[in-house]
Amino acid sequence: MPRPSAEALRLGAMHRLVLLSEPRRGAAGERLARGTGSSLEYQDRRAYQAGDDVRHVDWRALARSDQVLVRQYRAEVLPRVEIVLDPSRSMAVEEAKAQAAVDLVALLASAARGGGFECAVALAGDRPELVEGARFQGAGVEFGSRSAWPAALQAATVRLRAGALRVLVSDFLFPHDAAQLVRPLAARGGGLVLIQVLGASDVDPVGGEAVRLVDAESEVARDLVLDRRALERYRQRLARLTAGLQVECQRAGARFVRAVAGTSLPAAARALAESGVLELDG
Repeated sequence: MPRPSAEALRLGAMHRLVLLSEPRRGAAGERLARGTGSSLEYQDRRAYQAGDDVRHVDWRALARSDQVLVRQYRAEVLPRVEIVLDPSRSMAVEEAKAQAAVDLVALLASAARGGGFECAVALAGDRPELVEGARFQGAGVEFGSRSAWPAALQAATVRLRAGALRVLVSDFLFPHDAAQLVRPLAARGGGLVLIQVLGASDVDPVGGEAVRLVDAESEVARDLVLDRRALERYRQRLARLTAGLQVECQRAGARFVRAVAGTSLPAAARALAESGVLELDG
């Protein structure tokens, strides 16, 4: 069961997560919203209404004009990020792939705290589970889900908060329509990031022999010969799948980042920074 590496936590502490759009709701915190609330930043005055907090009455205005006015303040919100991890068995067909996924989630969770975010990790598996980011960093992940990830993801989104920044970590190697996957998640979130984690064999499968491919979730087997033509068709399909996700992310104002297992974590952090997801802390 892979656990977050020390390097992932170190890199996370060196970065902070960037807020992609203004949060829509939350508890008192460090970011100012457009609404009014009880922070210390003065915004405006309006006529007193029954039920208003008398502590906000502008007594000087009352003395000058006999009008009972209350001060309004800009509301503060604690931005929230929810990192949704695909814990399906296909994410662990290579040990390095599973470790890369766990390390990226841990890195992002640590960077979220550096950016002043409340952070939770959603494990979208057979039984969707929501855990706090700090708890995730101290535990591992069992990549044992057999559920088709689109269905598991849909079940997990019920637990997500509207207006939170959402980060999806998966290989996205399952049948799906990119628009139907991206648009609903972007519509209800305060920003969306898709991180595609691929194993070395996902990117460059070895050919030249007859093989039996077994689906990691359903265990359905298929015999075929991985000749040059078969490998070329596979690479074309992978390219189309990735391009579809990139296009839909661009249309939705979301970010798309690809990470290949075996690539160094500092390189992955740089890719996230270049895409505008992370920035160096200080």
